[in-house]
Amino acid sequence: MAYLLALVAAPGADSAPAQLATEAQRVAIRNDVDVVTLAELDTLPGYRADLDTEDGRPLIANQLRRSTLEADGVLLFADEATAVPALAESVIAWLTHAGSGPAPAIAGKPVAVITAGPGEVVNQDMADRLRAAGADVVADGVSITGSWSDPATITRLGDTVVAVASSAS
Repeated sequence: MAYLLALVAAPGADSAPAQLATEAQRVAIRNDVDVVTLAELDTLPGYRADLDTEDGRPLIANQLRRSTLEADGVLLFADEATAVPALAESVIAWLTHAGSGPAPAIAGKPVAVITAGPGEVVNQDMADRLRAAGADVVADGVSITGSWSDPATITRLGDTVVAVASSAS
């Protein structure tokens, strides 16, 4: 069974990205994939090199990197907006810097970028940043504009989960 890490880069348990992540977990179970959401990601501070030390790194940043390294793949959920949302910016920055490791935690990981809202500009920007750090972005441009309970959305999420899980094998 593949283990995927869901990163919800949007504050609030009721946010559209959080609801999409929950639906992705339901869909994943039906596809023999385990999706786990990292809790308290909304407490992640913005990336600063002076914080990225053994003594200064916030616990949530350590958890983010460790969980990413342990996962077979990553599902990044965020809002589609006019610019990369601040929390998504922080998540990507912490994942794309090597910290005390030999490479960024996201390097070599299959990733899907899933945004809630119309358009794909921010989605593509996030995917490009992850790709530049060595991530294997297998699904980008996945922008969900309808309800997370809509059958077409459920199918699209299922296809995305399967694509990431298949790339992890």
